[in-house]
Amino acid sequence: MGSLLAKEEVARECLVEPKLAKAENADAAASANEGDMETSLAKAVPDGFAAENKFGDSYRNYEDSSRQAEVSRTYNAMHTKQTLEFVREQHAKWLKFDKGEFTVMEVIGMLDDLIDDSDPDNDLPNSIHDFQTAERIREQWPGEEYDWFHLVGLLHDLGKVMALPKLAGDSLLEQWAVVGDTFCVGCAPAMDAIVFSESFKEKPDYNHTVYGTQ
Repeated sequence: MGSLLAKEEVARECLVEPKLAKAENADAAASANEGDMETSLAKAVPDGFAAENKFGDSYRNYEDSSRQAEVSRTYNAMHTKQTLEFVREQHAKWLKFDKGEFTVMEVIGMLDDLIDDSDPDNDLPNSIHDFQTAERIREQWPGEEYDWFHLVGLLHDLGKVMALPKLAGDSLLEQWAVVGDTFCVGCAPAMDAIVFSESFKEKPDYNHTVYGTQ
């Protein structure tokens, strides 16, 4: 798994990763424009947070990001294949709790081997992303009353091990079954609240007399 301290350090560095190309372009601009830009960014981005993702793009760009091909492919497969029947089948397989016994840190370590294909902002292993998320939450909400929130940030992606052979074995799932934004099954999707929502129309449940209604 590697050093946990090293992972935490990488997570902190990723939060404020410098954008050298952007900085050079800013240096070439007029000083008045620089001042306007800095003021605008300061209002939009909290202290200590990078104004752009690691690719120099805006966050949560699902239209033309640097990872658009894998992101769109993953969401389209997710929306067309994740039916109510599929979810029930996975409940039957995974709620037996017969895949082994692991510590939380062992499971996080397994996520060294997974890069989330649904994330337009990040191509780091999810193990690093877990620490990154926890550190970002702790930075913005540092009080002890939020310690539960820091923990949730660390744990929020552990279910993705269902897409890793080391744990899943014969029950191995593709990433479209375990990553991406959450949505309900067994009812009509909230089309205006979910990215790539048009792909839901290809799902068998979409026109079902019950599962396709609100």
